[in-house]
Amino acid sequence: MGVAELKTNISVKSRSFRPTSRPQWPISDVSSDLTIDVGAASFALHKFPLVSRSGRFRKLLLDAKDSKMSRLNLSGIPGGSDAFELAAKFCYGVNIEITITNVAMLRCAASFLEMTEDITDKNLDIRTEVFLKDTVFPSISIAVSVLHSCEKLLPVSEEINLVSRLINAIANNACKEQLTSGFLKLEHNFPSKPVKSLDIETASDWWGKSLVVLNLEFFQRILSAFKMKGLKQDIISRILINYAQNSLQGLIVKDPQLVKGSYLDLDLQKKQRVTVETIVGLLPTPSRKSTVPMAFLSSLLKSAIGALASTSCRSDLERRIGLQLHQAILEDILIPGNGNGNNNSPLYDADSILRIFSFFLNWKRMMQKIAN
Repeated sequence: MGVAELKTNISVKSRSFRPTSRPQWPISDVSSDLTIDVGAASFALHKFPLVSRSGRFRKLLLDAKDSKMSRLNLSGIPGGSDAFELAAKFCYGVNIEITITNVAMLRCAASFLEMTEDITDKNLDIRTEVFLKDTVFPSISIAVSVLHSCEKLLPVSEEINLVSRLINAIANNACKEQLTSGFLKLEHNFPSKPVKSLDIETASDWWGKSLVVLNLEFFQRILSAFKMKGLKQDIISRILINYAQNSLQGLIVKDPQLVKGSYLDLDLQKKQRVTVETIVGLLPTPSRKSTVPMAFLSSLLKSAIGALASTSCRSDLERRIGLQLHQAILEDILIPGNGNGNNNSPLYDADSILRIFSFFLNWKRMMQKIAN
């Protein structure tokens, strides 16, 4: 029957491909001789097209002791039934469309099914590689989107180095953007033609905003790549602040009365605690001339209190605020207390405020000694 699509009903959650509903499929009078199970989906297929393009099927079918094998389970394929359906179509010669949303899934599926050039020319792996090279790697926002899709394709996306290649491409392109921005500003100082926009990083479509979709681990690895490639610290700080504000939305409580008597869900609190502590660990070296604004440091400390972050994390933030205390306004240093639901606890954390001033005064004394 070719690769046919079985009708799905209430009792049977299976599918295969029928040429009646998919006219692009080759019509065949040969009945299916192999059923592939992928999760809840079942595909009625033929051995020959699969073996002709997939090294994995060659091993499973041609090397099998049971020559009459008629059913296989491939639930481990990255991307699940959606990925397998597209890969199966490719095996049957159907011209599938590779897009930004499916390229990572197809690249991982091609690796899993061993659809390589060793098996046949112009196989699925080379098709996806061409798309990655021509469309994905040259664009920061597209590479970030594909990297985000890799989160659900682990560990295969990591094993085939797709994750690291995407991170490297994003970092390289960010440095190119930085260089282009520098040339634009230089051209503005010695203009030969009008320059429409100089501050690329503040544009509404700034690429740095696209990074907020990434999980914490991937974001951390990208920031490390930025530093290694030489991206300016002020740009890295801006990226970090933007990510933190999106990741910690709803955790920052400006009214101290709301901190008292409020509880975060334990799982959410644990996730937020890890996020806060990781972000603090990514901050640049503490300095009075830090590229991290005082208002952000203050909000981060309040978030750390709300998430019950570690003492070392809170102490780090208090020290940073102390070093930049000359930039503070009253709201920045009014640190709410965490009474854990106890209405008799203080409204503000006096100990934290005292430690902040202590860091500031110690720094002042040290500067005076150096001056003398």
